[in-house]
Amino acid sequence: MEPAEITALTVVFFIAAVEICCFFVCSKLRGKSYPLYTVIPVFAEDNELPQRLSYIGSLIEDGSSLTEHLILIDCGGTTEQLELCRTFCTSHHAAELILPEEIEGTLRNYQHFHR
Repeated sequence: MEPAEITALTVVFFIAAVEICCFFVCSKLRGKSYPLYTVIPVFAEDNELPQRLSYIGSLIEDGSSLTEHLILIDCGGTTEQLELCRTFCTSHHAAELILPEEIEGTLRNYQHFHR
């Protein structure tokens, strides 16, 4: 590798590290926590929904800051998919299954979306 490439990679790595510190560490030090929401549309064609829910569930259980709340939107999911989503929502209090027309009302329920 050329010295210029090494320098560029070092600078990019340093900037990324500073951004992570400012976003996560500094907000925790100030006592502020910015809620993050994950939205998953449930389509009948989604063959990987069980794997997706398993992954998101593990993030929620581990207390990951990548997601704190999960909103599942029924966009024509199959009966089996919707039952899987309901079971998931029952076992994970941070998850909610809604219809597309309920999006605005659901988001208004979260305090930081109030006008």
